[in-house]
Amino acid sequence: MFRRLTVEDAAEAHVAALEKAPQLGFDVFIISAPTPFRPDDCEALIADAPPVVARYFPEFPALYARKGWTMFSSIDRVYDASRARDRLGFVCKTRFAAVLAGLAVEEDRA
Repeated sequence: MFRRLTVEDAAEAHVAALEKAPQLGFDVFIISAPTPFRPDDCEALIADAPPVVARYFPEFPALYARKGWTMFSSIDRVYDASRARDRLGFVCKTRFAAVLAGLAVEEDRA
C-alpha cells in the first residue's frame, strides 16, 4: 500500500537513534508510517485488501481510479513501528492519508 519513507523521516529517525544510543545501546527498529490497521484486519487484508483500505480511507478508490492506479489485491504484511515510537520517541510524519490528500490537491489544481 504505502511503503515509501521520505528522506526527512529517515534523517529524523537516525537523529533520534543517535540521541538515544547512549541510553539504549544496540537495538533494531522498523521505521515506517504508523499503521491504521488493527490485528483483526489481517485476515481480510490478505483475502481482499481494497475494501479494508477503503474503510480507513474512503477517498482512496476514487483518487486511485482517476489516476488509473489499482490497489494491491492482497496485503500480506503490516509494519509495526511502535517500538521506534516507544523507545526512540520517533513517529514518521509521512502517512498514507497525507499522500491521498496530495493527490486530491493535484486534482483540484488540474
